[in-house]
Amino acid sequence: MPTYNANAIVLHRISFGETDRIVTLYTRERGKLSAIAKGSRKPISRLAGATEVLTCGKFHLAIGKSLDIIAQVEVKESFPRIRADLSRIAHAGYLAELVDRSVEEREPNVDIFEVLLSALYLLERPNDPEKIARMFELQLMKLLGYEPVLDRCLRCGKQIETRNRFFSPSLGGLVCRRCGALPEDAVQVSGEAVEAMRNLLVAEAPEVERMEIPKPVMDQIARVMRRHIRYRIERDLKSLDFLRTLRIGPSANADDT
Repeated sequence: MPTYNANAIVLHRISFGETDRIVTLYTRERGKLSAIAKGSRKPISRLAGATEVLTCGKFHLAIGKSLDIIAQVEVKESFPRIRADLSRIAHAGYLAELVDRSVEEREPNVDIFEVLLSALYLLERPNDPEKIARMFELQLMKLLGYEPVLDRCLRCGKQIETRNRFFSPSLGGLVCRRCGALPEDAVQVSGEAVEAMRNLLVAEAPEVERMEIPKPVMDQIARVMRRHIRYRIERDLKSLDFLRTLRIGPSANADDT
């Protein structure tokens, strides 16, 4: 049976049969794939902890008929500080679900793997989880080809005055009122929020750690990005509902209609 190695982050897992699990991995080498971890629900299984969601490791897999088989895992990072904090684990779960729901299987993208891993390391450190989530959303959308246009009006191409600045999820960026009626889904957005989004879109990890974004600005960005992402992937994410329930994610009072 042919085998291969892959550096991977566990995005999701479900029980299968009496003792097995099906695990969704995002791998650096092969993109997203599903594999079976046989016997991993047994307490004595070495695969039990190694296939927990968010675990990062080197996976040794065998090619199977319908699902590849996880034979062995060398755990590189289990992110204990994330797991010990409800806010961090909830945000990290959201990042994992966002990747799972927005990429197709077996379409490798090294940059997506690296930005997810970087976001998890940032969540492991004493950073604001909301800020890290907003950074990840913006950078993931860029890598998927859905980067929001934040430097000009999408319709007329001109710079936008502060009072005239709106964001349209259906168009994918900023629009103004000078060039016609606003799209029905347009929401007003402040200059501070746009500037923060521009910075988060291109910032490396050390720069993100140094950034300070006020809570009202963060709430604006969360509202804009939720609508932008929902329009692109055409579904809501269960982890967002959990975040709102805990009142620690995109503002629980945000208008999501």
